[in-house]
Parts: sequence; structure tokens; C-alpha cells
Amino acid sequence: MISIRLEKRSISLILEARRLALEGELELGRKYIKLARAYAAKGRFRLPLPYRRMFCRRCNTPLVPGKTERVRIKSKILIRTCLICGWIRRYELREVKKSDGGKISGKNREKRNFTGDYRGNKEAIKGKKSSKNKDRK
Repeated sequence: MISIRLEKRSISLILEARRLALEGELELGRKYIKLARAYAAKGRFRLPLPYRRMFCRRCNTPLVPGKTERVRIKSKILIRTCLICGWIRRYELREVKKSDGGKISGKNREKRNFTGDYRGNKEAIKGKKSSKNKDRK
């Protein structure tokens, strides 16, 4: 019961912080974001995803496009940059089909890009001849 009230209060604080950032009151907005995050920790709940994306995770600044945030789209990837601290976050804008017919959404981008140990076989990567070819000389 208490956590529901804390969740509603923290969401309203985030929205109020964003409104204050639009008006130029960044310090008060930061305090509201810190308070909302403290409520979430105290109530042991996670803020909903749209509200977590409304502030910078590093400096707690409410993100307002054009004022405190730069938004760019590059190769179907949304790049959000905090103009206060330089924090960068990337989001995939499309779904990619897997080879077995399923889809990997933008959240699971790491699964799609990770191929294992990048160091691998250094000779094969550099194109060096194997030891069998050295014996022929």
C-alpha cells in the first residue's frame, strides 16, 4: 500500500522536475529526481521505463530535448546525449529477425552483437600461414 503511494509520488516528482527543467530550474529539478529515485529505492520498486528515460542516470538532470538533451538518429539507432555531463545512451529503433524466425528487440542488442571471444585465433585473423606451409619451404 505504501509502495503504491511512493510510486505515484515519484512519478509525479519526475514529471514536475521535467516541467521545472523547461522553465530553467535545473537544480530544483535534480533534487526532485534524486528524491524520486530515493522513493523507488525505499519502496523497493522500479520506476516504469518511460519515466526512467526522462532523466540522466549520471547527473540526475531531467532530460528535455533541446534544453538538456541532444537527440540524434544514426543508422536506425536513437542516440541521446545529456548536455550537462555528456552521458550517452543508445536505443535500437527497429526489430531484427533472428535466423530461427524469432525476433530480437532493441533491448537485447547485446545478444545479437556478441559473438564470443574477440581475440580468437590471432594467426587466422591476420592471415598468416599455418605451420604446415612453413615446412614446405
